Amino acid sequence: MSTMRQIMVSTATYSAIWGDRHPGEETEDAIIGRKFGVPQPSPPPSTTVNGKVGFRDPRFNIELPEGFEVFRTYLGKEYRARASDGAWVLATDGKKYPSFNQLSTAIGAKTENSWRNWYYLGPNGNRHLIDSLRK
Repeated sequence: MSTMRQIMVSTATYSAIWGDRHPGEETEDAIIGRKFGVPQPSPPPSTTVNGKVGFRDPRFNIELPEGFEVFRTYLGKEYRARASDGAWVLATDGKKYPSFNQLSTAIGAKTENSWRNWYYLGPNGNRHLIDSLRK
């Protein structure tokens, strides 16, 4: 992780930075970095030490390791799930769900783009939308 520096900007500039945000950009660093072509952190590795894949979605060329964790807040409650044997295991009920949409439905969410509501922690400790992993 690189060293972070603080910069002072006006409220108007701060607002303009966030107004230019793309899906998956969760920090000012990510937004400004994209604007200036600064390489962003790599997505999580595709496999764990034992090589087991936890979740795969070939439509978007996504492969996540066994135990990879995602989280979100819905109606004020935090939910977590982990990748296991090709599905998502919801921590609150221990059941497996084969997609993000079914995972969201299981917590009571209605019609939504689930890829834009579930997050993961990147290598730098910042949260990122799962949507940012789609290619």
